[in-house]
Amino acid sequence: MKKSCAWFARIFLATGAVAGCSQSIQQVSNTPTLPPPAVESASPSNITSSKPILGTNVAAGKPVIARNGGITYPGWANANDPADYQTTTNYPKLGRWGNGTNQGTGTFQIVDLGAVYSLNGVGYNIDWDGAFKNSLTFRVEVSTDNKTWRLASEIVHPYSPNTSFNKLDIDVAIPPMSARYVKYWEPPDGQWNGWGTFHQLRAYSPKK
Repeated sequence: MKKSCAWFARIFLATGAVAGCSQSIQQVSNTPTLPPPAVESASPSNITSSKPILGTNVAAGKPVIARNGGITYPGWANANDPADYQTTTNYPKLGRWGNGTNQGTGTFQIVDLGAVYSLNGVGYNIDWDGAFKNSLTFRVEVSTDNKTWRLASEIVHPYSPNTSFNKLDIDVAIPPMSARYVKYWEPPDGQWNGWGTFHQLRAYSPKK
């Protein structure tokens, strides 16, 4: 009887129709598989939109003048304090600004490029919690006066089932846009994505 029930369990496992089996067999079939250890690189599916950008990263070393959604974890060495949240533009080094994703008003940083540039691309290195198995919307907007904003890029990055967290480094080509201020943010997308980190923010201007 046990062998027969196990055989039926294997046949009907995909549909969940394990009729007549014992409770112990059903519990085994519902046991979740432990996720593999976290890795330090994004899965290929997370970076398929990445494009090589011909230009200079004009956001390198520029100040972050506004932010929203910062959080502090002791293990992150106060990752939202003034000394740390500016590190996201310390190209080529990676910084670390911790944030709570999807905070109702979203979480963001605004970078002041110091002058108006014609941008042809933007880039960012971020991660977010994989425990909720949710995708993450990431939006980049540009402005010349820090008041009126134009959409430069919006991508819904998929959840990666191969990691216990999601990490990606992406460059995105955009139509030519004049900008002095660049807003990198995770707008409320209807999902709770847990925590996240901005590691690096970039903006590209064509080489002269």
